[in-house]
Amino acid sequence: MENNEAKSKLVEDNQDSLEKKTGLKAKRNLRKAKKHNKRQIKSRTKAEIRQQKVQLSFFKKLKSWWPFSKVSGRIIFGYLLAILIGGFLLSIPGVVVASGQEWDMITGMFTASSAISDTGITTLDTHVDYSIWGQVFILIMIKIGGVGLLTLKIVLLSMLNKKVSVDDQNVAGTERGAGTLGNTVEMIKDAFIFLTAVEIFGMFVLFFGFYFTPMSTTEFVVNNPYHDFAKSGWAAIFHSISAVNNAGFDILSNASLQPYNQPGQESYFIQVIFMFQWIIGGLGYPTYTDIKRKIKAHKEGKEYRFSLFTKINFLIYSILLVLGPILVVISEVATYEKSLIIYNGVEKRSTFAWVFDIIFNVTSCRNAGFSTVSVNNFTAGSKLIMAFWMFIGSAPSSTAGGIRTTTFGICVFAIFAVMRNKQSVESFHKKIPEKTVRRSFVVVFISIFVVVSSIFVVYIDSNKMLWDLDPTIAGTNYTIIELIVYVCSAFGTVGFQPFDNSEILAMGVISKIILVLTMFIGQLGISNTLLAFVKPKTKHNFGYLEEDVTIG
Repeated sequence: MENNEAKSKLVEDNQDSLEKKTGLKAKRNLRKAKKHNKRQIKSRTKAEIRQQKVQLSFFKKLKSWWPFSKVSGRIIFGYLLAILIGGFLLSIPGVVVASGQEWDMITGMFTASSAISDTGITTLDTHVDYSIWGQVFILIMIKIGGVGLLTLKIVLLSMLNKKVSVDDQNVAGTERGAGTLGNTVEMIKDAFIFLTAVEIFGMFVLFFGFYFTPMSTTEFVVNNPYHDFAKSGWAAIFHSISAVNNAGFDILSNASLQPYNQPGQESYFIQVIFMFQWIIGGLGYPTYTDIKRKIKAHKEGKEYRFSLFTKINFLIYSILLVLGPILVVISEVATYEKSLIIYNGVEKRSTFAWVFDIIFNVTSCRNAGFSTVSVNNFTAGSKLIMAFWMFIGSAPSSTAGGIRTTTFGICVFAIFAVMRNKQSVESFHKKIPEKTVRRSFVVVFISIFVVVSSIFVVYIDSNKMLWDLDPTIAGTNYTIIELIVYVCSAFGTVGFQPFDNSEILAMGVISKIILVLTMFIGQLGISNTLLAFVKPKTKHNFGYLEEDVTIG
């Protein structure tokens, strides 16, 4: 009995010992497994960290290689996408009705770029070579270019009482030239409402002008709206938007407004309405807000001072508006016997007729592109003056192109400051920041480089077409003036065409691409295109020694 109990106790002791050993082994195995898992997790974490570092390094390098800033990149690619889509739409058969132009993407993109940049240079006649759908697409593109892509987005969000993000405000402010981020939405809403009101007023007035005014049909291919309700209505809508947005597109004839300016059939009423609309369109978005605030302050008996932008813009715009026609009058009078503006080859025209023609067309060459006489009727001296006016353009953040009035004005003020040995550039008792002055000169220099390079490339690429213009004249020297006018017209988004459509179609593909780029740069401005490649440099805690350099 005792032996049995001793045996059972021994068995139990052995079992306990075995369980203890098994438990200890299991615990050791568990600890080993935990350590192994920790090592795996740690190694995996290190690998993930290394991978993340590689990815961050790659994206950092990619960001450093990316040429555009966030703001300028959105603006540029937005407009490029609009041009591509517009070029495709204007190439669809039935939209373009000109024979042989179906699915011609180069021609479609050329017209789309001209419409979005509000230029007006065309290779096809809008009134006959595009259907009503094509004209509608062109009009939409004109509105996009004149108002701005981000402006339309902000206006839509405001109408829906939605919040506008800071990023959108920043991009739209850069696109339309808002002085501060805080007043971007207000400026855009004010400008959009005001310009839309001007367009509606123009539609109403132009309808009666087109409906009751006969046009010359003897020398031109026309789409005559005289006593045609539907044609007059569509012409009023199209041309009012085109004029306010300084686009220069028309659906009346193959020669702009020239059918309304023939002897005995002059329509000065229509011409004055067009001038009224494009001058307003060329003043710039910040100016409208300033005028609104001035009127509001006057009603409340308060004092409000215009911004320096508005003052400089008004000053330069007014000087160019008056000085341009005066210089062209001097040029035409100096070459009286060769002037086709004063002397039509048979007899001298009335003083009022040729003076008004100069006022209309020189004013138009600033931004609008509508013409009542052929630009080739002007003498070479007049065309050079007009080309320079095209190069300057109108106000920043307006519907026009060029280097802009304020850029030109600041450069002039800087030159006078140097002549007067002043250390700073001042205007209207305000000091203009040195950074703005430097940037203005950079814009002018790069713009000159762009225009001269474009003239050179087009001359080389399309030399055969230029030589074939008039075989009786040896060489192409006489066409250089026309080429300068044409390229400046593209850069200033004006739309004056010294060459007819067949001659433009005969230009080389490279010439057309260069002209598209020139129109694109002219519309968005040097700051939003070429200077968009300039990124802020890392600041250093040191500077270099100064050393003077002799200049001319």
